[in-house]
Amino acid sequence: MSLERIKFLKSIKKLLKYKTIVAKHFKHVIIIMHRILVDITLINNSFCKLGGVKMRDVYEYAKYFIKNKLDTNPNTYDGNMKLQKLLFFANMISLATYDKLLFEEPICAFKNGCVIEKIRLRYKSDYNSFYNDSLSFNPDFNIEEYDVLSDTVGIFGELSAKELSEINHSYDFWNKSYKNSVKLNGYRCKEDSIVDIDDMRTEIQKMKLILDAYHQNKIIDQNNEIVNGVKFYYDSKEVEITDELLDELYDFSLSADEDSYTLYIDNGKLVIY
Repeated sequence: MSLERIKFLKSIKKLLKYKTIVAKHFKHVIIIMHRILVDITLINNSFCKLGGVKMRDVYEYAKYFIKNKLDTNPNTYDGNMKLQKLLFFANMISLATYDKLLFEEPICAFKNGCVIEKIRLRYKSDYNSFYNDSLSFNPDFNIEEYDVLSDTVGIFGELSAKELSEINHSYDFWNKSYKNSVKLNGYRCKEDSIVDIDDMRTEIQKMKLILDAYHQNKIIDQNNEIVNGVKFYYDSKEVEITDELLDELYDFSLSADEDSYTLYIDNGKLVIY
């Protein structure tokens, strides 16, 4: 991971401030029950429309992430947790960018962050089938959907499940729904853990700030000059690489402590940081 990438990921965190035991002979029962629920969901989705347009099932986005090997450490607890967070953040990015959800399946607030329960359960109990379905999946996403997925992967794809969980915990609506689900006797009610879309909207500005920082970073990353082994990132609309500037960058590189820097103009003067 590049130094600029590390700095950017750190900036995200600053921006936000930041037993289950199943008997082996019961596992096939869980799988059968899950597949029945999937069939029911597919039937319901054929009748459910939002704004006159049928929304995609969250399974399509989950398969996309799995097919592209984004569930780091696949078929593990961490792999499942990372997949959940990518789906959650994709929904937030869609809401921040296009003012609409990517999918309408309920999002639950669990201890380690937000979860789409039907995806979590299938990944946990029926991974091999889920994986094979994902490999053969051929998406037909529209431009907006690909845009959202691209931003999701670009911003969060390299982070670990733990890091994604920490960022997820910075949202107050997660904390509100999680606490609401915990009862006095310690029992957790999944129905009471469902996150309200209106609560998500109240904190959408956080995601907009992350998106703005990411897109700006992409612009900078597209322009760089390597001088004496040191990479200098810059905005070509603001900084012109002249012979004089190259000489100045060379002198700077002789005592540089890091292998990459960013250039910008402040009040007519060059700033290197």
